[in-house]
Formats: sequence, structure tokens, C-alpha cells
Amino acid sequence: MSRIQVLPDFIAHKIAAGEVIERPVSVVKELVENSIDAMATSIEIEIKDGGKEYIRVSDNGHGIHRDDLKVAFLSHATSKIITVDDLFNITSLGFRGEALASIASVSDLVLRSRTRDTLQGYQISFGADDQAVIEPVGMETGTTVEVRRLFYNTPARYKFLKQSPTERRYIVEFVSRIALAHPQIAFKLVADEKLAVRTHGQGELKAALANVFDHRTIKNLVSIDAKTEWGRISGYLSKPSITRKSRQAQLIILNGRIIDSSLVSSAVERAYAGMLAHREYPIFFLNLSMNPTVVDVNVHPAKSQVRFQDDSEVYQEISRACRDALLTSDLSQTITSVKQEPVIHQETQSEQINLDFQEFFPWQPRTWSRVDEFLRSEKRLSNSAASYQSEIAAVEIEQPVKSSVTAREYDGGALVKETPSADVYQVKDQLLNGRIIGQFRQTYIILETDNGLWLLDQHIVHERIIYEFLTRDGAAPHVQQVLPQALEFSSAQAELVAEQLEKLNGFGVELEEFGTNSFLLRGIPQFFASRGISVDEQLILDLVSNLSERNNWREKAAVTLACKSAIKAGQRLSEKQIHSLLVQLADTENPFTCPHGRPIIVRLEDKEIERRFGR
Repeated sequence: MSRIQVLPDFIAHKIAAGEVIERPVSVVKELVENSIDAMATSIEIEIKDGGKEYIRVSDNGHGIHRDDLKVAFLSHATSKIITVDDLFNITSLGFRGEALASIASVSDLVLRSRTRDTLQGYQISFGADDQAVIEPVGMETGTTVEVRRLFYNTPARYKFLKQSPTERRYIVEFVSRIALAHPQIAFKLVADEKLAVRTHGQGELKAALANVFDHRTIKNLVSIDAKTEWGRISGYLSKPSITRKSRQAQLIILNGRIIDSSLVSSAVERAYAGMLAHREYPIFFLNLSMNPTVVDVNVHPAKSQVRFQDDSEVYQEISRACRDALLTSDLSQTITSVKQEPVIHQETQSEQINLDFQEFFPWQPRTWSRVDEFLRSEKRLSNSAASYQSEIAAVEIEQPVKSSVTAREYDGGALVKETPSADVYQVKDQLLNGRIIGQFRQTYIILETDNGLWLLDQHIVHERIIYEFLTRDGAAPHVQQVLPQALEFSSAQAELVAEQLEKLNGFGVELEEFGTNSFLLRGIPQFFASRGISVDEQLILDLVSNLSERNNWREKAAVTLACKSAIKAGQRLSEKQIHSLLVQLADTENPFTCPHGRPIIVRLEDKEIERRFGR
């Protein structure tokens, strides 16, 4: 008996389906692309249970003739290509002839279609023996495909699907994106009987963008329209002031097809050289119209990866066009002169800022009445925390240290005296016992210690304090009720927010659904209210992006809240406020770095200062 056997058709079909149909959004993608190829001007999608139980895609395209219905479900049956040369001149979205056969092999599928030259439509379905049944049906011109019980006969694949809200979000994101690629088509998506996405097909790209991006982003987009050797580049780029923490808000369309291309993304990001902070990514929608003979889209069955004939030329042309578009737009920033300010600022009543976050949490910070209690409590610190002591770096002074105003000393009580070894206990002792000199450029706290001067970044100090408050066991910020405020999101963004409402409430951000793609903000963390910090759509999206993480979501969300609510560089602090910050920093487990890993303290040792003065 031969060890090598030809697989039965039903097994081969399921293997092929695994490459094309990975999850419900794959079904929607393939069917929508077929509708676009059929010259549809209106496409309606309906899903239930994240597409796992039901998917319907209807269009008003040119339809399928009765004689072609059975053929359409055969593997590699297509009307898009005839000869080998056609593979290198592809202008349609579909061409492999795998979609319908793959979907039908892993679901219960019914297709109805009517062409413009017939008086009635026809329906094709498949019985238990996979035999096709065709019967007449009344309908408008176009095609409707209904898919039920996806992966019912491949349970191993079904168990890898995500929860229904996540699968629904994938579909909402895809429909929102494909609507941008084809603004001339009206799209409608209904998810679990609720309208999720709607565009009107007016052909206006800006109108379609409103379904994907928020209003603030729309107002800060730069248009691009440039001709190249291989075609045309058009679309929109965000101004450098509008960025994201990931590349999720980047969309690349090639000849009407959504693609993933690290080459194109890198080319666009290179155009922003010198304009963005580290790990900040621009938002962009880029439409590439390219001669199909210079790009290969037949790389993967999903058709999202492409190969360019000349990578270098494509990269250079895109980067140059984007750079030119940015530099010829209004990207100016206002720069204010630096005023002479006293090192210690005497706060007025209107400038009083509560930097003590203890009152906003339902637990009390650690306190000590004696030195030995302080030391005993600190012995529980892990070795990893102690290892941060190396972050307090001794740096060389490039300019002579100028004298500064002397502040009065605080009575810190009987605390630990410094010993030659600089470990976590003695660092905390210096924070509590050091003499406050003042601020440098309203950004850095200057502290005189037993062995030199310390500079502390006030924003990072405050960030560390808030972060540890938020991540301690049982910590939950008190909520300040506010007048209800409507927040507007795109369809895809609204799906993300809806998934994380419970977690947002746990962080003191109280939201409730309010119509399509809208939420009412009813409460904010009390420490936000005390600092006058507003909660807008972008802050919610920043939080949601962290809450969506599978691991360490609480810590990541706490980092976002801490960064947003901490005092900023350039903010004047009184001596009382500086002292409050130093006391609270000494109460943290890691007073050495911010949650991002940046050092909090830079030390200028006595011996280095003396060496600079030739002593």
C-alpha cells in the first residue's frame, strides 16, 4: 500500500479554507471584496454573535448568472483571470477563486443572486451530502450571501476564535477601513441589531474619514497628492502634534486593496524625521495608485502582503512626497521666551495645587514614628527595587554651579543619617532630610544632601507617586461626579470603548453608552478634578489601548493615568509643594525611575563639584 495518498476533496477544501478563512472577519472581507469587484454602489453587512453564528453580505452589484452559480463554488473558479499574464496585471480585489469554496466548506452557506438582464434571482444552497440545490427566488438586482454556524464542522478551529465582542470589533474595524478605500460605495454594518457603521457613498474621502477618526484628528490632517514614476500617492497625514502609541491608526490602500507593508509605513514615518518623540507614530491614510505590472499581490491567499518591483524607488518616492506635504503645510509651533523666575515660588491662593494624592484613595500611606520602624518596613523591598540605585547617576558638570536662594529647613524629625553606602534606605533618608534649594527652569527640583546636590524631575517624581498609588493592592480612586459630557468616537473606537467600560469604571472613569458611537461621561477620578484635568476622547482611547492588553493591563493603564495627571515641566511649585512631593516619593517602593524607566534623580557629588573648581 502506498504511503503517499491523495487527500479527499472535503479534507483538501478544509485545509485551503484554513489559509483563507481564519475568523469571521475573513468571511466578511472576502464577500465584501467580491461585492466591490461586482461594481456594487451599496453594500450592507449584518452579523450576529461576532459573526460566529450569522453573517450576511448584500450588494447591488451586477450579480451572478444562474449557469455560473455551481461553478462559482468550485476551487479556483474565477472570472478575474484567464491567462498567466493576467496574474501580473491584476486590477480586481479577488482573483484566486478560493473564497466561496472555502467559506462553504466550513459553514452553512446560502447565496442568492440576480443579474440585471433577468426577471428573477436564483438561490443556491448545499444539502447534507454537499450537493448543490438551485431554486428561483424573488429579489432585487445584486447578490446576498448568508453564512451560518462558521467552523461548525471544524471545532479545533472554532475554539481559537476570540470572544464575540472582540470578533465583532475586528469586523467593525475592517468595514470602517474598506469604506475609506472606497468612499464612492455606501456601506452599512449592523452588529447584533445595532447600527455600527454607515457611510453614504458620496465619494468624499473626508466624509468617510469621519467614520474612522475622531473630530480632533480630522481637523489636524494634512492632504497629500503627488504623482510618481509608478503612479500616484494621495490621502491624508496627521500633523506631528497628533500621534498614537502604535501603528494601528495607519491605513495603506493599494489599487483599492487594504495591505500591510512595513516598507510603506517606514517610508511615511521617515518623512516625520525630527518631528516626533520616541515611540510616537503618525496617523495616516495613504492611497497608492500603482501600475499593476510593477507590484505582485499574489503573495499570500489573504492578499494583504505585496511585493514591489523596486522597493527602493517606492520607499524614496513615498517618503519624499510625504515630507514635502508636511513641510508645505502649517506645522508651526509657538515658542515663548523664558522669564526670570525666583527659585522658590510663593504660591498664591489661586495657584494652590493639591499634590497629596492620599486623600483620593480609600487607604492610608505608610507612616513611621521612629527610624527603626522605617528600616524594618523597608526590609521587604525586593532586590529588583534595590538594584535601581545604580540609576542615580553621578554626572559631569559642564557649567559652574551658580548660587541660589536658600529655603528654610523642614523639621523632618529623627531620621536615618547617611552612611557611605548609597542604598535605598539612605536615598529615602536624603529625600526626607535634604535641604530644598528650589526649582531650576520650573522643571527640576534642586535638593542639597549630605554628599552633594540632587536634581529631580518634578513630572517624573509625581508620575511615580501616582503610579504606585494606582497599582497598590486594593487601590481604587474616589470618583468625582461631573455634569454629563457627550464623547464622540468612530465606529471602531466605540467598539473598543464598549468592551472596556467595566475596567474604565474601576479606574474612576464612569461612562455609559449614549446613542450610536457616543458615551456620556458622568464621573472622573477625583485627583483629575482637583488638578483641573479634563477627560476627552483621546485620553479614553489611550486608556482603552492599555486596558485591551492581555497581560499587565492594570499597570499599563496606571502608567497612562499617572503621566496625564502628573504636574508638568514648566509649572511653578512652592516650597510646601516640593516638600510634599519629596515626602511622598520617599513613601514609594521605587524612588529611582518613572514607570517608563527614566531616572528620577541625577546626583552631583561634592567631590565632582570641588574638582571642577580645582579644590
